Amino acid sequence: MSRATILLQRFAYSPMGTFGRLIFPKDDYSCFTVERPWMGNRQNVSCIPEGRYVMRKRFSPVVDRASGGEYPEGWQVTEVPNRTFIMIHPGNHMENVEGCVAVGKGLGFIHDKWAVTSSRDAFREVMEALTGTEYDIDIRQIRADYP
Repeated sequence: MSRATILLQRFAYSPMGTFGRLIFPKDDYSCFTVERPWMGNRQNVSCIPEGRYVMRKRFSPVVDRASGGEYPEGWQVTEVPNRTFIMIHPGNHMENVEGCVAVGKGLGFIHDKWAVTSSRDAFREVMEALTGTEYDIDIRQIRADYP
């Protein structure tokens, strides 16, 4: 049986973070994401390499803390080479993630830094949208074609 696929389309790789949009297969739902900049896939300091992975739900102290105790579990991106415990969780800046993916409802500046906004609200929506036990996540960069 095939799993539904979540798409993470990255549109900005910068020293201020890697930004993208998480797109869900149903209900036309999407949210923004922030990750650390690309640092060669190093654990805790790099965004995830582009590719296709499996997401599974698991208990996580990081999710519990980032959600203010509202969610003791969240979604882990698994099967990433040389990486473990990559969670999707609330957070606004790249400094709020250590190799994980933070979600937000919008993009903006918080404390003079690029950020995703309304992160806990977005995380609630992500948790409500993902009702299964496993999903594929396809991470890609959007490439602009210029004549």
